[in-house]
Amino acid sequence: MTIDYNILARDYDLTRTANINIINLFADRLPLDGKIILDFGCGTGNFAYAIKKLTSADMYGVDPSEGMRTQALTKGLDVRCGDHASVPFDDNFFDFIYMTDVIHHVPDMKTMFCELSRVLKPSSHICILTESHRQLETRFWVKYFPAVVATEKKRYPDIPDIINAAKIAGFDEFNVDVTDMESDFTISDEFVRIVEKKGYSMFRLIEEADYQAGLVELKKDFINKIIIHSNHGETLIWLKKREENL
Repeated sequence: MTIDYNILARDYDLTRTANINIINLFADRLPLDGKIILDFGCGTGNFAYAIKKLTSADMYGVDPSEGMRTQALTKGLDVRCGDHASVPFDDNFFDFIYMTDVIHHVPDMKTMFCELSRVLKPSSHICILTESHRQLETRFWVKYFPAVVATEKKRYPDIPDIINAAKIAGFDEFNVDVTDMESDFTISDEFVRIVEKKGYSMFRLIEEADYQAGLVELKKDFINKIIIHSNHGETLIWLKKREENL
C-alpha cells in the first residue's frame, strides 16, 4: 500500500503544526538569525513558516509533493520541487538543514546525505528529527493499533543506521537529543478526529480491520475519559559536515 501525499496534503496541517519546543532546541544548538536554512521535506511549510516569523533566517523548503508545495507557497515561503536525489540549489548554499519526520520517507539515505552535503556549507550542520525503534513502541496509540509497530519499524531507520549512513557521506555525529517525557492525559477530541481522517500516514498502511477495531477502542477510552500514562518523545540527530568535503 502506498500513500498519495497530494491527497494527504488536504488534511496535513491538522497533524503537522510547528512544535515550538523543537524550534527552541534548534536555536539552543545553533544561531538561526541571519542564516540560510533549508527545511528538507518541508510538507506544507509549518516549521519553516514559524522559524521565518520568529527569526531573521532566510528560509527555503524542498518537497516532492505538488500538493504540499502549493499549501506552503500560500505562506509566503520559497519552496521548490526536490527530493533525496535532487535538491535544486547551488553547492555550499545552506548554513543549516533540518528535516522533521521525513527520514522514514527517504528510499536511499546514502544518496540523500551526499546531496545534502553538496548544498551545505563546510562545517555546517544537519538536524534530523525522528523516532528510534524503541520510541515507536512507546507511542500511546500502540495500545489501540498494535499493528503499526511492525509497519513503522519497516519504514523508520533506527538511530545507529542513520548515523552510519551519514558518516559514509562525510558527516560526523555532533550530538543526539532525546525528548522523552512522562505525562498523564486523556485522549483529546482532536486526536480522535485525526485518527478518523487517517491524518497520520501509518493508519493508511495497516489492514482496515485492524484500523477499525482500534478506532472503536480508542473512542471508548475517549468517551470514558481514561487516563493515559505515557513516556514518549522524539530523537534529534545532529550531524556536522566535515571540512574536507569542500
